[in-house]
Amino acid sequence: MKKIIIGTIVAAVIYFLYQTAAWMGGLHGTPGTYTPKGGEILNYLSQSLGEEGLYMMPMVDPSQPNYKEEEQKLHEQNIGKPWAMVFYHKSMMGMEAGYILIGFLYSLIACLIASMIVYYGNFSSFGTRFLAAFSFGLFTLSQGVLDDMNWWSYPWSFVKAEVIDLTLGWAITSLWLAWFVKKKSKTA
Repeated sequence: MKKIIIGTIVAAVIYFLYQTAAWMGGLHGTPGTYTPKGGEILNYLSQSLGEEGLYMMPMVDPSQPNYKEEEQKLHEQNIGKPWAMVFYHKSMMGMEAGYILIGFLYSLIACLIASMIVYYGNFSSFGTRFLAAFSFGLFTLSQGVLDDMNWWSYPWSFVKAEVIDLTLGWAITSLWLAWFVKKKSKTA
């Protein structure tokens, strides 16, 4: 159990520090695209949108009784035309301690799950333990980030940071897990 706990904490620190360095060091660049009309658009959105949330345009009012049929019709009418997804927030917040703590907690949970599987899987070689740990990043990449890119047309500039973190950052973390989190071999 000591191997799992120490391995988890160190792995979470490694992954969290990697992400911090990648963002602060400029590896990820800017996830959004600049528009010189940003101020005007934001002003219009703040006057037009009520609540925080994700807005999709065009979109049928979901309270309509024939919502599904109207949604299908609207989709067919708008193929080839512009559309948008807007993440709207009423106020921008600073980088608060809560973000850092929650971010580290998420890293800790992911590393705990990977540590337990690597340890209890009792994989005999470093390479197998590495692949077992690294598969978590690949799974998340294919069933999360890239899946969203496929179904919601998220632009590469938006998902690139997650792709890099889940390959490079998680690979570094997996090296640690493969080296440290293993059962002691039984000697004859």
